[in-house]
Parts: sequence; structure tokens; C-alpha cells
Amino acid sequence: MKHKYYRYGMGLLTRYLFMILICLPFLAGTSSAEEGLQKEMPEDESIKTEKKLEKQYLNLFRKLFFSRSYDSLKCHENIYRLLKKAEEKKLDPADLSVIFIFNKEHDQLMPIKSQNAAAYGVHRPTITMHRTRIVHNRSDPPGQFRYHVFAAIRDKIMDFDYTNSPKQIPVQEYFKNMFSSKKMSGVKRRELFDNLSLRIISATEYLQTYPQHTSWYLFDLEQRFPSRSANDYIREISGMQKKK
Repeated sequence: MKHKYYRYGMGLLTRYLFMILICLPFLAGTSSAEEGLQKEMPEDESIKTEKKLEKQYLNLFRKLFFSRSYDSLKCHENIYRLLKKAEEKKLDPADLSVIFIFNKEHDQLMPIKSQNAAAYGVHRPTITMHRTRIVHNRSDPPGQFRYHVFAAIRDKIMDFDYTNSPKQIPVQEYFKNMFSSKKMSGVKRRELFDNLSLRIISATEYLQTYPQHTSWYLFDLEQRFPSRSANDYIREISGMQKKK
């Protein structure tokens, strides 16, 4: 009789252990899933924070876009006012940068004679902008400019002179529409973008070294900040987007 109960008890124990072994993978999977969710939560919160900040900058950008402070001939001052207002509102400037764009040959100064044979000036190669904002004191697009300045928040551009509608434009779309024509082939566009030189400055540093005299500041930019092509910048942003 004792042997009978012993065998019965061992049978129950064996079944119990067998059930535990079967359930272990599921319990481990549940634990891993919970850990995965815990790891994803901070990332989701981070994305929400980024979107909230982008919206705050967009609202501020739209407000200044239609304000009387806008100056169609001083793009660097428009960006400065945007950053200054953002600073007053205590918006995080960490992911914001200011971008100066020139023709690649801009730093090769070429003396040219004016109508007065004794007078000399300095000629800088220009860039062509195809989707500029239409204003009363500037010719309709496309227009020729010595340089241009706009702001970037991560992979989006804010430009007071891009069309008459204030938007945050994806980097690739912005460069394609602003600095190349619709009829331009992909090969020609890449060649053009290789010839566009950028100087990228953090928003914080731009506020600290705001240009009081544009001509001097442009020379200073060439010395202090490395030059990179528009193609290089676009590739970097595309790589960042793929990692998301």
C-alpha cells in the first residue's frame, strides 16, 4: 500500500515538474516583452517631446513670418529674431541650427571694376533661389543672391523667404525646390548641390556671435566653421532618418 501511494506521489511530482518546464519559455517570453515595453516607453516619450518642441517652434515661426519685424533683405536678422524669441520663451535650442549657404566659390574674392575705372569692388558668386517669397521690394523668383540664411530643427527647415506659406519643410524637399529648377535632371542637381557650400552653426553659438556687420561676419564664418556641400548635409540627414 505504501508503495502504491509512493508511486502516486511521484507521478504527481513528475507531472508538476513537467508543467513547470513547459511554462518556463512562456514566462520568460512574457518577462522579455514587459522589459521591451519598459525600454520603448522612454523612446515614445522622447518622440512626443520632439514633436511638441517642433510644434512650438512652428507656431513661433508662423507668428514672426507675418509680423512687421520681417525684413526681406536681411535673412540672417529674421533668423536671429526667431532664436531670440525662442530663448525668451525658454524653448530648448539643442536641436536647432543656423545654416548659411553660399556658392562654393564665394571665398575666392574677385575684384571687379565699377563704372568708375578707379573704383574697385568685390564680387562674390551668387546662388539661384527658385521658390522665394514674393514681396514688394524684391524681384519675383528665381532670384540671385550672394548668400542665404535659414534655420534647421533636426530634419526640417524653417525659412522666412521660402514661398509665402510658413512651414517646416523636410530637408530634401527644401533644397530640391529652393535651389534647383523642376526641369533639372538628377545628375545636374547633384552637381549643383556639390557646388553649394554650407556653414552650420548651433543656435546657441549664433545667438552669442550674432553678426553686427554682415560683411565682416561672412569672412569670420569662413575661418571659424568648416565648409560642407549641400549633398553631404542631405546625405547626413537621410542617414539620421533611416536610423529612426
